[in-house]
Order: sequence, then structure tokens, then C-alpha cells
Amino acid sequence: MASVGHSRQASLAASTSSAPVHNTPERPRTRQPPSTPDTPTGLHRYLPRILFPFDRAGTGDEWLAQTARVREAYLDASTIDWSYEESRERIRVHELAELKGLRGVSERLWDSAIPWLVVVATGIGTGAVASCLDILSAWLSDLRMGVCRDRWWMSKGVCCMGLDRGEVCNAWKVWGEGAGNSGHFILRSMTQYSVYMILAVLFAVTSSFFVQTYAPFAFHTGIPEIKTILGGYIISGFLAPMVLLVKSLGLPLAVASGLSLGKEGPLVHVACCIGNLLLRPFAVLRGNEARQREILSAAAAAGVSVAFGAPLGGVLFSLEEISTFFPGSTLWQSFVCAVVAAITLQYVDPFNTGKLVLFQVTTSQIWRGFELIPWLFLGVCGGLWGAWFIRLNEEWERMRRGSGLNQWPVTEVAALSLFTAVVSYLVIFMRIPSSELVANLFQDCSAVDSYGLCDTSNSFTIVTFLLVTAFAKTLLTAVTFGAYLPAGIFLPSLTIGACVGRAVGIIMSNIQRAHPEAWLFANCPADGACISPPVYAVIGAASALGGVTRMTISLVVILFELTGAIDLVLQIMMAVMVSKFTGDFFSKNGIYETWINIRNYPFLNNKVDYRRDTIVARDVMTKVKNIVYLSDEGWTFDRLEALLDTEEYRGFPIVQTLANRVVIGYIARLELQVALDRIRVSPDVTPTTPCYFSINPARGPQVGPNAPPLSAQPASGRERASEKKKGLGIGLEEPHVEEQGSWVSLKDWVDEIPITMSQETPMEVVVQMFQRLGLRSVLFTRQGALTGILTKMDLHAHIHPKPETIIRRLRPGARATAPTPSSSTLRARDPESRRPSTLEHGVGEDIGLMDDVSVASSRNAQGHWV
Repeated sequence: MASVGHSRQASLAASTSSAPVHNTPERPRTRQPPSTPDTPTGLHRYLPRILFPFDRAGTGDEWLAQTARVREAYLDASTIDWSYEESRERIRVHELAELKGLRGVSERLWDSAIPWLVVVATGIGTGAVASCLDILSAWLSDLRMGVCRDRWWMSKGVCCMGLDRGEVCNAWKVWGEGAGNSGHFILRSMTQYSVYMILAVLFAVTSSFFVQTYAPFAFHTGIPEIKTILGGYIISGFLAPMVLLVKSLGLPLAVASGLSLGKEGPLVHVACCIGNLLLRPFAVLRGNEARQREILSAAAAAGVSVAFGAPLGGVLFSLEEISTFFPGSTLWQSFVCAVVAAITLQYVDPFNTGKLVLFQVTTSQIWRGFELIPWLFLGVCGGLWGAWFIRLNEEWERMRRGSGLNQWPVTEVAALSLFTAVVSYLVIFMRIPSSELVANLFQDCSAVDSYGLCDTSNSFTIVTFLLVTAFAKTLLTAVTFGAYLPAGIFLPSLTIGACVGRAVGIIMSNIQRAHPEAWLFANCPADGACISPPVYAVIGAASALGGVTRMTISLVVILFELTGAIDLVLQIMMAVMVSKFTGDFFSKNGIYETWINIRNYPFLNNKVDYRRDTIVARDVMTKVKNIVYLSDEGWTFDRLEALLDTEEYRGFPIVQTLANRVVIGYIARLELQVALDRIRVSPDVTPTTPCYFSINPARGPQVGPNAPPLSAQPASGRERASEKKKGLGIGLEEPHVEEQGSWVSLKDWVDEIPITMSQETPMEVVVQMFQRLGLRSVLFTRQGALTGILTKMDLHAHIHPKPETIIRRLRPGARATAPTPSSSTLRARDPESRRPSTLEHGVGEDIGLMDDVSVASSRNAQGHWV
């Protein structure tokens, strides 16, 4: 008797989708069947013919033949098989090393040069695109306030180049000048105000329209998805060329609209899109998901490098925050990619400063012991603010989905941009671009004070405006981060922290001036101030960004590269440390991990330890009575196709017999589907041809594309008696083959060494295995017999027991549906024997009979089928 099956691998494409996305899930992409029987099988289908024209069997290495099973492309919303991808790479390198002579040397040199060509090209492309985005963002932002008189295409910085700070720029014309002379103050102000708001709304709506219409994946920062992809998850289309184009166009428009967002985080997504585009021409990278992720890790480093002018910080950001697996070779590639991107940015010099440092901090003050108190206070405030902001942003996102506001994304962005423009224009610190505000907050007092930050006679007003700006930007950022347009969190966090830090620095400076004789200021010189407010602004910015992202080492390096303030490294380290400790007291998750959980991506955070001493795998796994599995024997071609046509699972455990349930392998759904598609072209295969998942010469002549010549096969047949299923689950008589004819082997498509563990294994160990090995699923046994299965998605649901019910934000009118089974299958089944399965009913309801096959299936905690 045959039992079919699968565990509860959760398919996000079944009932939901990931981040803003396709309106319908992609159907599995399969390759065309081989045109001739001589087409090589196994790994060589993925490699250039010029490298490996010979058959795999010709290598003579048995372990290679055992490891090189066949796998097709992964389904959308699935996880990759890290061990399989790494074994494929070992096989490829081994076969490449076997090549002799000049050809072997040249092929090995070219093979080693390919990743470096892609890495260097990615760095150059990222630097060039980032330079263009900086120039366009600056021009559009200045366009809200005015235009260069003689050269309308120039930003204010370029138009007024050569003037000292504080000088009047006659070449720049504000929009209010068109309303009349200086006597018409009200008309001039209203004109300026109106143009400011109209352009702000126009830029924001245009950006949101591009995202909604052409590339829904271009919204938000993209870093949560990049983290998930690098962890082994498949999000089809997230790095597509159209996403790159739309995000590159929408990001400057979103920044120029004046919304409380930044472009630094989305540059990581842009860089990964460039890296993914450039690796596509090379089959050696395109055909291996693990190697693709190495290139994407390097691209992520380049994105941070050009965002902050911080190549070292970019490498550490990729290592600490983005990548799940970061081998030594990836570290070196990330360094090269980040440096090349920074050199390209420096060569283009979009800010016309001749320097890579964006916010130069210059101060001659030395720090004194009493300043540790306000610095620690800023660190605590940064951690508290980060925890509160994450909670506020999360609650707003829930409200957005629950109220149906997400069904009108462009309208939401229009209203949000209009409100932001109205509020921002009233406060000078909110009106100017955030990057310019941060640059001024980081500057020490000089002869020219553009915004009155150094006016000691008006300190109370300045401090009030700074705190109001910080509070208003917090609220605006919380509702903007998640709206339907590209948006980053780095710059708003830096701005908010810098405002609070500068305010604290001004207060401390005034106290010191008012009471220079106090014991607290005994070490200060009697004839001058000893407190530098810009230093407090830097520490406040570090604390806020650390509190919201929970970054540590990479943040410290980014900030000292961003400011050039190597003397402030110790203070920055202290603030980041205190901020992280404070934020972790409330939650271990930063803003990116929170959004990963909101979208319910199966990402296992390796920074968080799983501690539940009393739980073992048996308590969490899907029991064998609720899973479906395949026996090695008793299957025909038409029954397997009927199984795939009926069920929508992602894979099936394989056992020797239904009596002993000894695990002999695991086959993914897509691989089984493609195997049957390839077998169908053989003239010897009929709907009743027996199919086996292992090879036994006693069965008779083998047919199909992978079969050896008939002359080399034994002619003995096989006759098999039916047996009854024993143990858990529902069983029927297993179909048997009475004739002694040909048969088909699916062995090359089977994972013959799946990860198996005892059902009594503590869950801490199971979680560590998933985190460190990048597993997709684990089979559990008791004395060698299959007792259950746990997938990565099930584990994620167990760790996060209350996942969101809506994962992807769909375009208005779109629906999330389950993948449609392939229609190109033979349907040789008895219509009267088919009854609804649990795909149409809930867990625990009558399972029913399908084609005389026993089926037991279940739905995971989220209600997703996998």
C-alpha cells in the first residue's frame, strides 16, 4: 500500500505574500525537457558545456556521483538548500581541477576571475548610481525653495559655488520673488509656501505611483528583505531590473518631497539589485544560490559605503547586520566592493567638496570626566527612544492594515506629504533638508551662524525648537516608514538624535557659563567654555541610531567615517553600548527584525538565543500521523502526476516501506515535477510505467532519459505483492505492479542524505542546527523510523507564536492565492474516487480518499500550505 506525503512546510505564496508584491504568485519555473537522450544529466546541466563536455560518470569518483543529485530552480517563497548548493560547488571545483593542460589552467583562471569581475563591476555601478541619486536628490530638494537663475538644472550648492558661508547668493532665486517686490511680504510668503507644498506633494505622489504601478518591491528600505534573502529565503523578483529602475527614480523624489525618510538604507537594496543584475551573465554564479548570496553580501557593503562614505563601516554592516553566513572569502570580496564603490563616489564627487566625509566634525575641545554623566544620559535616551519608536511604528503598521488604509497607498502618501509639508514649513529646523540640518548640528560655532544655533542669548528658544523638531520628526517618521514609497530610517534617526544631543549640549554649556565656579566644572578653564555642543550632537545621533537598529561595531565605524571624528570614537562606543543595553531590555529586535516579523518571513535571528529547557523536538514537530510521505515502491507515472496535480506541498519524505518507515531520502515537489516532465518525452514511458526512488537491478529494464542502454541492464523482472500499512495514519491497499516490464528511476532527483535527528533532541539544539547550517527541514526518527518533520517555516511559527495574518501588501484589487498546479500533466484517475482533501477543509476534518492513496495532511500555524 502506498502513502504519499509531506510535512507542513509553510508556503507563503499559498495564502499570503511577502512585502509589497506581485498581485499573483509566480508559477513554478521549469526547464525544457532534453531534446535528445544524450543530454547530460545531474550537475552538468547547470554548467557551461565548454567546461564539462563529458558525462558525470566519467569522473570515476563515487562520492561525487552520490552527491550530485538533480535540482531545479526554487519556488517563490521557499528556502534554499545550503548543503546541496555547497556540495554542488565542491563537485564543480573538483571537476574543474581534473582538467589538464593549457585548457585546465585557462579555465581555472577564468573561473577564479569571474567573482572578482562581478564584485568590481558592482562597486563601480553602485558608486555611479549613488552619485546620480545624490545629485538628483539635491536638485529636487532645492527646487522646492527656488531655482538657479541662469542654470535651472543646478542645485543651490552648485549654483552658489565659491561663496563663503553666510554670503548672499544673487544667482539663486526663491519662488517668492516672482510675486512682487519687498513690499508684498504676505504675497511673497504665500507664494513660497504654496510652491513648497505643491512640489512636496507632487514628488511624493509621483514616487508612490511609480512603485505601485511598476515595481511594488521598490517600496520601503529593502533591508529586511535583503536580510531574509541572505538567510536563504527566495523572494522572486525582489532584485529585478525594474525594481532597480523604479527605486532609483522614486528614491530621489521621495527624499525631495521633504518626508521624514532617508535614502541611505534603500541604497543597500539598490546595490544588491546591481550585483544581482551583473552576476546573471555568468552561469557559474547564476546557477548556485549560495554563491549568489556571497555577491549580494559584498553588494550590501558597497551600498552602505556609498550611503555614508564609509567603506569599512559597510563591510562591518554586511558582516554584523545583513549576512547570515559570512565566510572569509566573502569578507575580502565585500572589502574590495566597498572600496571600489567609495573610490567611484569620490571620483564623481557629487557634493563638490573633494572629500568623502559627509558631516565633518571639527572641535578643539577635550572631554572631561563630568561629561560622562550627560553622555550616559544620551545613551539611555537613545535606547528608550529606539524601543518606543519601534513599538510606535509597529502599531501604526497594524492600524494601517486593519483600517484598510493600505488599499489606498498613493492617497495615503499624498495626505502624509501634505501634512508633513504644512508642519515642516513652520519650523526652520524641519524645513531644511535633514542632511543639511545634521551637517549644521555637527558643526562647532563659528563667525557665521546660519540658523542661530550658537546664539547664547536665545538658548531657550533654540533648545525648544530642537526638541520640538525631534518630537515631530519622531511621529512623522513612525508613520512614514512603511508607506508605499522608498524610505530609509538611518538619516531620520541621526537627525532626531542630533537634535536632542545638541539641545543637551547647549543646556550643559549654559550651565557651565552660569556657574563656572561649581565643583563639577573645576577642570574647566576660567576664561572660556569647555563644553562643545556638536560633540553632544554626534553622541546623540549615535545613541538614537543604535537604539533603533541595535547595531554596535559597524555603527561606531560608520559614524567616525561619516564625521571624520576619530577622536570621538571612545565616546561613540560608550553611547552605542548603553543605547543597545537599554533597548535590549525591552526587546532584542531592532527595527529590521521587527519588520521581518511583521511580514512573517522565515528568518531565524542568530543573535537571539532560544532558551526553553523542557521542550524537545517531539513537542514541536509535525507528527507522522499528520504528514504525508512516499514509499519507495508502488508508484506509477500517472499516480505521481495525479499526486502533484492534487496536492500543493513543497516536498515529500521517502521511506523504504510503509511498515518500517525507515527514511531513505527526501524529494522536493518542484524536482519531482520537473523529473516527470523530462520522463514524459521518452517513448518507452506510459501512464502505468512503475516509478521508483532508488535503483534495484532486479526490477527489470530501466527506461527514461537517465536510463543506461537496455543492453547493459539485466532482463529479469520483478513481481511485488501488496502489503498492509501498519502504524499511524490511514491506509489502503497499496497498488502493485504485476507485469514484468520496464521502470523509471527517480534516484537522481532524491536527496539521499537528509538531515535526521532523534525526536528527543532538545529544541535548543534543533534551533542551533537550523541557524548554523541553514537547514530547510529536519526529519525526526525513533529507532530509525520516521516519526515527524520540522520545517524552517514551522520553526519560525513556533518561535513567533502570534505571526501577522497579512504578510504582503497587495496592490488594490489583488488577491493572494495558492499556486496553480501544472496543467501539463496526465490525468489518469478515477473521477468517482476523488473526494476533497484537507486543502479544502481544516485540520482534523475528514481527510478522504484520493485515487486510492492514503493522504494525511495538515496546515501550519499561520494557515499556509507548503
